[in-house]
Amino acid sequence: MKLIFSTIALIPALALSGCAPASAKKKSLNLGIAVYDGDDTFIASITEELSELAEADGVHYTIRNADHSQLTQNEQVKDMIDDGMNVICVNLVDRTSTSAIINTAMKNEIPVIFFNREPVESDITRWEHLYYVGSDPEESGRLQGQIAAAYLSQHPEADRNGDGQIQVYVLEGEPGHQDAIVRSESSVTTLQNAGVRIDKIGYSICDWNRKEARTEVARLIQEGTEAELFLCNNDDMAAGAVDAYEAAGISQDDRPLIAGIDGTSVGCELVQNHALIGTVYNDYKGQAAAIYQLATALSGNGEMPELTDSHYITLPYQKITPDNVSQFQ
Repeated sequence: MKLIFSTIALIPALALSGCAPASAKKKSLNLGIAVYDGDDTFIASITEELSELAEADGVHYTIRNADHSQLTQNEQVKDMIDDGMNVICVNLVDRTSTSAIINTAMKNEIPVIFFNREPVESDITRWEHLYYVGSDPEESGRLQGQIAAAYLSQHPEADRNGDGQIQVYVLEGEPGHQDAIVRSESSVTTLQNAGVRIDKIGYSICDWNRKEARTEVARLIQEGTEAELFLCNNDDMAAGAVDAYEAAGISQDDRPLIAGIDGTSVGCELVQNHALIGTVYNDYKGQAAAIYQLATALSGNGEMPELTDSHYITLPYQKITPDNVSQFQ
């Protein structure tokens, strides 16, 4: 069971418990950050927060974009270590392919903080200085399902064809990605558990990407889709679905319901405008604060946050609807 942090206060809350490891000697923090795709809106939000925290403290940092290539990311991590980075933060391209990064880190005795894409447990427990900061994908899907179920209970007219069930179409992040699989399954199961009769009519892999989602949904519109609810694994794909309906000249009143996940600025704006029925806030600020707190402690310059099983920090999600979206903007 991974620890869930409350993030009412960010860095101060993380610093309340734990202490710097006895083996850590105080040294300048040189922070290396490696991401799978720098154009991913949510990942960009985390790296921007990390950049601001580092700059406020005068910490040297560097960011590398692997552009969806694990081989490229492996080389980038090696290069950052060679360049003197003494804590590495990695948003993996492939969560099942960590051996090269871990082997390089262990050889050079450089701690690694994985974030957003969780390594397999048997990998992260290989060495005491491997960590993971993120959120529980099952929770995000469950909250998305709850948002949709609550809306449907108040809006029976969402069953446009009057067949007594909701035709659901899922826009998934990428094939084989743990978060995509779990989010999709959890959201659909939550709807069913809430008593909503569902007809899952299909899914499309859109790689977390707004343009790909727009293209796919435009195709569905042209084919005369019967979808009454789009469950999207992230806000970028939800925005792409909105784009497709706007380009087709279909008014909001005549569109299927669309729900997102991540609570990005784009997602929140669409919720505020009622283009989305809701999204789920993935606490990028809290995650960035936890990553930075941990990195600072690993360089011997601060207190260690409390960890679960010596390796994990997990932050909670929150539901965003038109009723509370202003709190997240």
